[in-house]
Order: sequence, then structure tokens, then C-alpha cells
Amino acid sequence: IDLKDVLQRSVAGVHGDLVTRHTGQAVRCSIEEMLPAADSDVSVIDFSTVRLMDHSCADEIVGKLLLQHGRARYFLLVGLDLSHLDAIAPVLERHALVVAAQDRSGALQLLGTLPEAAARAFRLLAESGPAEPGEVAARLSLSPDAARQALEVLREHHVVREQAGHYQALHCA
Repeated sequence: IDLKDVLQRSVAGVHGDLVTRHTGQAVRCSIEEMLPAADSDVSVIDFSTVRLMDHSCADEIVGKLLLQHGRARYFLLVGLDLSHLDAIAPVLERHALVVAAQDRSGALQLLGTLPEAAARAFRLLAESGPAEPGEVAARLSLSPDAARQALEVLREHHVVREQAGHYQALHCA
């Protein structure tokens, strides 16, 4: 989902800035209309053409999308810069949300706050690829129960997928 295209369709007076709650709400509503037609349950939201985003737009777009759809869909944010992160971080903290992001080099990161074991497990999966709980436990020096719990926390927050006993961090194809 390219936010530039969504912004052009949603708001008159096209520009590359996401400012005001009204703008954020219009963009979020447009994204929500697109979700049912998506070919995948992973929605990649591209911020690379957004010059500026304020806290109210971050709350409307990222916060409310995750709150309303984050249990049924996976979201991956791409093209973020430091100013975007400054707007998104307080929203995630305030709502106790977590989302996966991919930087311009392709590296995955976790935005939001999780227990240390879950954050370490995400970094391992992001860097090394899919793994089963026993592998995660061994590589992170965790007990098997602690590794399973960390992976389940990540799965519940929809930042990893579980398939046939292997967990994998979200990524762009």
C-alpha cells in the first residue's frame, strides 16, 4: 500500500505530508477499504514518499489500523525515516502495540516494546530466517519454555508467522 497513492485518492490538495487527524482518518479509511481485496493477509504500508507525518496521523493510520485489524492481519511498515519513527513510537507505546518494519536496506526491526526474550527472538528470526522453538532456545540460551513463550508473544502480536512448528519474521518479497 503506497501511501502516496492513498493520499492522492483520499485527500484533496495532494501533497506528501500526513498532518492533521482528518487527513490520517481519511488515509486509514481508504486503506481499510483496500484490505478485503488484498491477495494476502500481509499488508505492506510504504512510507517512502511521505515527507512529514505528525502524531495525530500516526495515531490514525498506524495505531488505529493495528488496534482494529492487527489481530486478523499482518502489517509491515517500509520506507520509514527517523521523523516517521518519532511520530509512530509514542503511538505504539501508548497503545502497547508492536509492528514489524523493514528499513531501506531491507533489514527488519521491531517497533514497540516487548519483553527482552521476545525482542531477541525476533532479531534472531529476522537475521537468520525461520526456526523452531528448540533452535531459538539453543541459539539464545533460553529454556525451551521461555523460547516458546517468546515466540508466542511475537505470534500474538502478528510480527511472526508460525507454520509447521517453524516461526518466521515478516518480510517483503
